Amino acid sequence: MFSTLFFLLLTAFYLWYLTSPQVKMQPMGFQVYVANKPHSARLAGGGLLLLTAVLLGLKLGWMTGLSTWLVGLMGVGGLVVALAPFRYLNGYVLLGLYVVFLGLELLF
Repeated sequence: MFSTLFFLLLTAFYLWYLTSPQVKMQPMGFQVYVANKPHSARLAGGGLLLLTAVLLGLKLGWMTGLSTWLVGLMGVGGLVVALAPFRYLNGYVLLGLYVVFLGLELLF
């Protein structure tokens, strides 16, 4: 559950990051769609942020869930800002990270 929620947080922050005017990257893949439709990408990212906040609040209690959401958002935000300019974040890498962490979550 937590791997999925943090993956959704990462996706939401990455969508918001790509629509920022300060980003000076040449879009590739799905980034072209995000660059062409920034309003839709921001709506999708905002919806994912709201969804993860509500689900963490329901799972852990509202104060603990919202605190976890905020700390997780800062964590994935730092990851996106540090790795995106080097183009380390693509669909295959994100999917691989998700599968590894989901496997660890289910294993332990």
